[in-house]
Amino acid sequence: MLLGAHEEGGSIGWTVNGKPVTDAASEIVRATGLVTADQALPAVLDRPALCGGPVSPESVWILYRRTSGEELLPGSLTVGDEIAITSTMEALKAVIAGRGPSEVRVLVGYAGWGPGQLERELAKGAWLPAEADAALLFADATSTLWQRAYQQTIGTIPAAFVGTTRGSA
Repeated sequence: MLLGAHEEGGSIGWTVNGKPVTDAASEIVRATGLVTADQALPAVLDRPALCGGPVSPESVWILYRRTSGEELLPGSLTVGDEIAITSTMEALKAVIAGRGPSEVRVLVGYAGWGPGQLERELAKGAWLPAEADAALLFADATSTLWQRAYQQTIGTIPAAFVGTTRGSA
């Protein structure tokens, strides 16, 4: 989960290792009617579009890696120094026109928490907070993202805590 904003009134984030919604994000772009069926699209839209969360499944988000000196896409929310996300039509048009970033993930939907909900989940140990890492987010293998993030944060793989003998941890 990538946390985008956390405020007193609630929080917003995105599942970044969600199941693919389409084989290529270009399918979603073509469905908007902004491009013709035969129009070439930038290669950044060749990756699968992923389920970003259960809230507002009709919304499309452009998660992208920022480079030094690069201008933000319109309506962007920054997450650290190298990561930003937006859901504006102007940003989508910039990506379609090839004026967008070179590393992009398209997410469908988002996750949301009401006031105090995320704090309660953190207190119960439901989340393992870690710094957002652009190298992890934009690596090709999203199916192993959780395991790689866990190993980077804890220093070992999740299976290291699984015992093979009954009664042991």
